[in-house]
Amino acid sequence: MIKYVIYYYYYYLEEQMRIRKFMVLCFAVLLTAGLTIPTVQARQESRKNNSIEALVGPELFRNLTWRNIGPANMMGRVTDVEGVPGDPNIVYVGTASGGIWKTVNGGVTWTPIFDDQQVASIGDLALEPGNPDVIYAGTGESNVRNSVSFGNGVYKSTDGGKTWWHIGLEDTMHISRIVVNPKNPDVIYVGALGHAFGPNKERGVFMSTDGGKTWDKILYTDDRHGVADMDINPQNPNIVYAGLWLFERKPWTFTSGDENGGVFRSIDRGQTWEKMTRGLPKLMGRLGIKVAKSNPNVVYVITESPEGTLYRSDDRGETFRNVSRDVQIVSRGFYYTDIRVDPADENRVYAVSSRLSLSIDGGQNFRRISRETHVDFHSLWIDPENPNRMWQGQDGGVCVSYDRGKTWDYVNNFPVGQFYQICADNREPFYYVGGGMQDNGTWYGPSRNREPFGILNDDWRMISFGDGFHIVVHPMNQELFLSESQGGNIMRTDMRTREQQIVSPQPRRADGAPVSTLKYRFNWNAPIILSLHNTQTVYVGGNVVFKSTDFGSTWEIISPDLTTNNPEKQKTAGGPAWTENTTAEYHCSIISLAESPLQPGVLWVGTDDGNLHVSMNGGETWKSVVENVPKVPSYSPVSHIEPSRTSAGVAYCSFDRHMLDDFRPFVYKTTDFGRTWTNVTGNLPEKAYVWVVREDPRNPNIIYAGTELGLFVSFTQGKHWIKLRMKNLPTVSVHDILVHPRDNDLILGTHGRSIWIFDDVSFLQELTPDKLANPAHLFTVRPALRYATKPTRYGIGDKVYRGPNPPYGALITYYLNEKPDKKVAVKLEILDRTGKVIRTVKNIPKDAGMNRVAWDLRLEGPRPRREVRREEDFFFRGPRGPLVLPGTYTVQLTLGENTFNTSFEVRVDPTVRVSLDQLKIQQQYSIQLRDMQSFVNDGLRALDILEKQIEERKDTLKKQGKNVPKEVADAIESHAKKIESLKDILATPEGRAFWSEGPRLGRRLSRLFGSIDGVHAPPTQAQIDYFRELEKEFNSAIGDVNDYLSQSVKDLNKTFKKFQVPLLMLPDPVKIPGK
Repeated sequence: MIKYVIYYYYYYLEEQMRIRKFMVLCFAVLLTAGLTIPTVQARQESRKNNSIEALVGPELFRNLTWRNIGPANMMGRVTDVEGVPGDPNIVYVGTASGGIWKTVNGGVTWTPIFDDQQVASIGDLALEPGNPDVIYAGTGESNVRNSVSFGNGVYKSTDGGKTWWHIGLEDTMHISRIVVNPKNPDVIYVGALGHAFGPNKERGVFMSTDGGKTWDKILYTDDRHGVADMDINPQNPNIVYAGLWLFERKPWTFTSGDENGGVFRSIDRGQTWEKMTRGLPKLMGRLGIKVAKSNPNVVYVITESPEGTLYRSDDRGETFRNVSRDVQIVSRGFYYTDIRVDPADENRVYAVSSRLSLSIDGGQNFRRISRETHVDFHSLWIDPENPNRMWQGQDGGVCVSYDRGKTWDYVNNFPVGQFYQICADNREPFYYVGGGMQDNGTWYGPSRNREPFGILNDDWRMISFGDGFHIVVHPMNQELFLSESQGGNIMRTDMRTREQQIVSPQPRRADGAPVSTLKYRFNWNAPIILSLHNTQTVYVGGNVVFKSTDFGSTWEIISPDLTTNNPEKQKTAGGPAWTENTTAEYHCSIISLAESPLQPGVLWVGTDDGNLHVSMNGGETWKSVVENVPKVPSYSPVSHIEPSRTSAGVAYCSFDRHMLDDFRPFVYKTTDFGRTWTNVTGNLPEKAYVWVVREDPRNPNIIYAGTELGLFVSFTQGKHWIKLRMKNLPTVSVHDILVHPRDNDLILGTHGRSIWIFDDVSFLQELTPDKLANPAHLFTVRPALRYATKPTRYGIGDKVYRGPNPPYGALITYYLNEKPDKKVAVKLEILDRTGKVIRTVKNIPKDAGMNRVAWDLRLEGPRPRREVRREEDFFFRGPRGPLVLPGTYTVQLTLGENTFNTSFEVRVDPTVRVSLDQLKIQQQYSIQLRDMQSFVNDGLRALDILEKQIEERKDTLKKQGKNVPKEVADAIESHAKKIESLKDILATPEGRAFWSEGPRLGRRLSRLFGSIDGVHAPPTQAQIDYFRELEKEFNSAIGDVNDYLSQSVKDLNKTFKKFQVPLLMLPDPVKIPGK
């Protein structure tokens, strides 16, 4: 028995207390010794002597936020769904590479609850019976396809997923099942598959008797067999079943099954185990085991076997009989092979595979259900208290049924898409992003839009079907695409005409046959790149390089076979249970392909079997350079090549050996076309194998690395790396990275959480030690765009995913060395080209590190009637000011005695036809209307002040119990009515609806302002005429208010003085310049 004692589980709280006590003690010692904490100036002097890597850490960016733009319409692979019995509101979803999600309203909205953990792949979830706040998460999915991610053991939450504890079994890598004893929740079983790509010892069945504090390995045969599934007898939990499975994957094949695996049973709570053989096949691949809750004597085993697919026992597993040989209920054995039993009917059985199938006769006959959802099912949860309610998980997300599977509702409102590669165009005003998704085709959608709702699912368009990978958009026709699905299936699609043509250099497919039967070998994820020197030229990698100069119509071969062409790695995959050839294991092929952006003809090629070549002459000759790369083992797949924009001889290259059970990252740099290489892997985490390396296009010292554990950035060309999570980027596999050439946005294609954008990374590109040593710094502001917004949807409800747009206007990023004292003035102001302050940005963040706000490109708004509460006025909420004209503006940051300035441009939506003179006319009217609203509010404020004082005098006289002189009472009543009548002209009385009485002057001014200011055009003649009408009403109304304030109200004070009533403090009349 091996004990796995999780010490920090016991001592975490005590340790935290010791740390806090120690810190207090240290501080007290400092004070006692008369020492002082270093001043800001001292820290600044210290920082000036430091390197950038010593000064920049993740905490510097913790105030900044990414945008997750989706899509969520077709999601990624869902590995498990767990609901709360009898409660339709709470559901948990575990995903293959996107963490854990929770809904508390039946799927209307979802919250990710696992984002801060070290891994994102979930194998299985289990809730404690009777206490659903206790959750166990087994990490690392067991659907071990070629793109599978890994886990690091088991996590536990006791508060519904708000917080998590890692409770051990770190090297299990892939966990297939967690079972909690229904009568003693401290007893937990974990079924671990183990490493998918090689042998290891931490696999088999583990048991804890203390809620996960310690573990015993209770079923283990060798370092190659792991657990495919487990179940427990709900009435007698001493009886436990486990299915052992031999599985191992290599880049070119996999092994599934042998005669040493199979079904094992324990009748003493896991202390001893017996292999159950009677009636079961000898050779078994992956298998699923389920006990019928309504009759635990009935046990089903579904398996990948040439002798049969479904077996049933009616005597608790003593003997089994074959009830089905239907291969469709298993399909691709290693990927599914699972089964569920209706909790109320032992004969109602669901087979979970590429199809979801139902049997109502104990498994003898099956029919397909759930035809209108995605295929490739991996999970099915049936409410034991209401079997009509079912949740399914598959390669396209989750669905729910309330009628026992007759109909299904797609719950596609949280983004867990598994992107491989992405691209972006340059359309105006907002670029589009596209990419290929695992088993969900290739999609294209806006990086932002004009909708106040944000980016919705129906903003995205499907370009092509299949497993989506590379996509290229024609730079001169942004509706024309080349996209690739598995095995080099290349489609050319014109989205304007919906014409789609297969343009692959090799139209023949070989699904079902080994790659050796094909003339050319294309990888599962074959690269396509667009030439940076010719808009019609594209390159595609097979085992040779293909070139097209007419965007795919014709192809020429420009290389020999650049792979090892090892025939031993081109055979049928799988076995001995079942074999399969789906192109996922096609090997000896090109997987990375790149062209120098500086020197035409310089091409780089990397293969999945470890070759690395460069051509200096457009493919006429090729030179192998992999032997020049130090300390990289042979046959290491070349995951990415990044030619530099600084020098044609400079390139970065990453190697990925995780499918050889080596998870280390490898990143190298050459400065001489591959003759020599320098290791720049630096301090990347040991299991952060690298998918992509990108050089920043504006600062070549900055290198981005997309790894299985997230995004990392180096400011020193790879000498030192930090994780660039900022505030909200979850732990997720990052497969592709782009920096948009025009907008300077950092774009991520993640394999598990769809597409993320950080708007404008100028601040990253401009970071230096000197700037970080200063008290503050204001970074470059990219050109800001004036554009119109308008909703085109209405009444969409809450059950939609809204990819957020960036804030409207100019994004202003600034650095503060430390959080300023409350006494230190911090201001952010906008100045026009004359140096005049036209706007003060309110409520700006003042945290240490990077901060960001947005100026909405507007002048100050109208003066309010009363002070707007802070929560109602976060920067620009409330009445808006006029839009500024296009031109140059300056943002000025003031920190105490220091000021920092930077200038930037405001531009107009290039798709709008409008002249500067027309915009000046528009702004002229907008400013007048803004000012008129201010004067109306000034008048209302003065009348409010008087009204309040009069009410106070009235209340005081009443409390004194004196008889109020009739003259005073009449005067108070008369003036109260006068004030009410004046206010009634300017604004609808509070508490009354304007639509039942008609809008007053203030609202009509506001409405006209909005209609004139909301477009890029001068006002219409009708609007000008209406403005003149309002101007007359305004002059009359303000004239009446001023007459009252300057004359009539004085008579009231005379009456008050006569009867010794405290006099009113008279507000000034409304002052209108020029009048």
